[in-house]
Amino acid sequence: MDNNEIVLENLEKDDKENRRKRIWFLLLFLLLLFFATFGITYTLYKGDNGGNGSEIITDQIIFTYSDVDKTGNGIYIKEADPISDNVGKNMLGTEQYFDFSVTATSKSSKLHYKLLIKKGDDSTLSNDSVRIYLTSLTGNLEKQVILDTFSNLKKEKIDGQEYYVLYEKDLDKGISNYSDLYRLRMWVKEDAQDYDLKRFSLKVDVQAVQVGE
Repeated sequence: MDNNEIVLENLEKDDKENRRKRIWFLLLFLLLLFFATFGITYTLYKGDNGGNGSEIITDQIIFTYSDVDKTGNGIYIKEADPISDNVGKNMLGTEQYFDFSVTATSKSSKLHYKLLIKKGDDSTLSNDSVRIYLTSLTGNLEKQVILDTFSNLKKEKIDGQEYYVLYEKDLDKGISNYSDLYRLRMWVKEDAQDYDLKRFSLKVDVQAVQVGE
């Protein structure tokens, strides 16, 4: 084999290696794009089952979300001006609202679920300055569930992390693919003080527990 053939063989090996790298990079990019676009679906529940603390096996509650911009399961306020409740309740612009659903199947047990809020570590706006508004969705119709100042939400520690309880609901047994649809908005309170150059971010989570037969 002469030098030209050796060089050609090496170039072909390099080309194959580069193609493999490009394929793996493309697969990784598509995987990341999938999660960024469709979010995640996961189960977070705890069951009693006679007091032994085991997980619910036959019943499930699944938290899914569909963000407006497909960027994650939360919304944020950044350098926003105070607005009235009437204006805030009707916001429909980009990053101004967040739609999500809670889907449950329960054959033998009643379930109790909580919508939980995890406040972003980078939040600098006071809780007293933030209004939170949750509605239930039926088609294009919205029904008010919660309208309150963020500081009025109850705090709760779960697995060592601090959450705020947004809403709680009981579900009967014998349901299949039951779904609650929600829309969440938040804004700077109309009479807020010291809001310039401040931000406030949150993420939504869900916890469900078995509450009986």
